[in-house]
Amino acid sequence: MKKVHKVDTRSQATAYGTGALLFSIPFIGIGLFFAGMGFELLPLYVRPNAPLWVIGMAGLSFAFAGGMIAIQGLRGVANQRRQARLHESGRSMPSMNDYPWNPDGIEDRPMGRVFNSASMAAFMIVFLAPFNWWAFISDQGGWFVGIITAVFDLILLLVLATTVKRVMQAMNFGRSRLNFRQFPFRPGQSLDVALDAPKLRRFDVTLRFIEERFETVEHGSEKRTKLVSYEHFAVTKAYESRDDGSEVEISFELPDSDEWVTRLSGKPVRYWELLVEAEQPGVDFRTTFPLPVYRS
Repeated sequence: MKKVHKVDTRSQATAYGTGALLFSIPFIGIGLFFAGMGFELLPLYVRPNAPLWVIGMAGLSFAFAGGMIAIQGLRGVANQRRQARLHESGRSMPSMNDYPWNPDGIEDRPMGRVFNSASMAAFMIVFLAPFNWWAFISDQGGWFVGIITAVFDLILLLVLATTVKRVMQAMNFGRSRLNFRQFPFRPGQSLDVALDAPKLRRFDVTLRFIEERFETVEHGSEKRTKLVSYEHFAVTKAYESRDDGSEVEISFELPDSDEWVTRLSGKPVRYWELLVEAEQPGVDFRTTFPLPVYRS
């Protein structure tokens, strides 16, 4: 088992729900209040000790953080309601309860990755603006604040570079699709799918089993929780696209393990996926497709 870098996640885990929505309300409310004062949309009741735009950006960062928490909460609530509707309609089954699968296949979502990166970049720009003013313009921050801010500015540059790379990938390769030859797949049986990605020539396909879980990391007295992905199983094959641009048939043998099944709504989140990678001139291609592998 080893840690791996995830391309994308389709987790439907309902750890976030109504509680997250309630938790987000103070962040959004306080953030919008200070943003309104900073951008002179609301009256200012105190004498500011910083430029108004700094107050506005600080307020926006609070509202932005609250908004991201609210989105996670809404996803959790939506998944819970979807499962309840399936149960009430009598169409409840492990695969469809776990994830809203299309039995025919699943599409890559390159623009979703662009949106995620761009959102993170926007949040960091808003969040770091007051700190950059404090560190480099106000002459009040000192050298320590300047160093810390500069480090986060470098991280922002990396996020911006990732966003540009993902935009180029989306423009160069478009949206690929993985078509299922059966639904769902069973442990111990053959996994037969077809990849529709006409702009790829030679590429590697890795079948792997992933577990996502939250871990708490301690740095001195500070504790931070982060999402970590572990790879329990992996096997790779090389493929070439057809000259006529048609689908490429892909086949693997799934291990016969009742424990290694897809649980995108589980705790922890565990699932099978296909990782597709190709070295291309300019920008390389890399994406993942989750797989519906369930017991009978």
